[in-house]
Amino acid sequence: MNEPSTFFAGLTAFSTAGATLAILLLACGARRRERRSSLSDLHVSLTSGETADARNTIGTLLYASRRNAPSKPDAIEAYFRLMWSLQRARNLYRAQGIYWKALSGPSGWFQRFWFFRRQRESRLALTWNVNEIAENIVIFHDRFSDRWDVEDFDAWKEITNFVDTEEVRRRVARGC
Repeated sequence: MNEPSTFFAGLTAFSTAGATLAILLLACGARRRERRSSLSDLHVSLTSGETADARNTIGTLLYASRRNAPSKPDAIEAYFRLMWSLQRARNLYRAQGIYWKALSGPSGWFQRFWFFRRQRESRLALTWNVNEIAENIVIFHDRFSDRWDVEDFDAWKEITNFVDTEEVRRRVARGC
């Protein structure tokens, strides 16, 4: 008489565990899709529209001849747009639980697992763009902020909270 109730209790527990596992797998898949979509949207944001225009303006100021240099107001506006784009990237990384400082993921034997390798590849896809923007911000700040009396104290303080400006300066000095 006790055997059928034990059987049904076991079946219920097994069914509950299976349903829980299915829900977890669906949630993980949805999270991965959300992360990919967010990173894709960020890539578009960093490489087109206002951010692309700002990158072009600052790049022209820093690397082109003086004859082609943008106006001071345009350059300052572009500088702040790049700061805001870097803040957007940092906020997305934070929301998605992505390591900001390293711009990479687990290293060593962890990378052999497909899960970590795929996460690392999606993060590294933006590394070059984020680093270029950070470099342009630091170079502009160092060369023009004081000379042009750019009122960027608060914005610069915020940037230095999440960008290793000394490392950026070392990288620029090495020509990397």
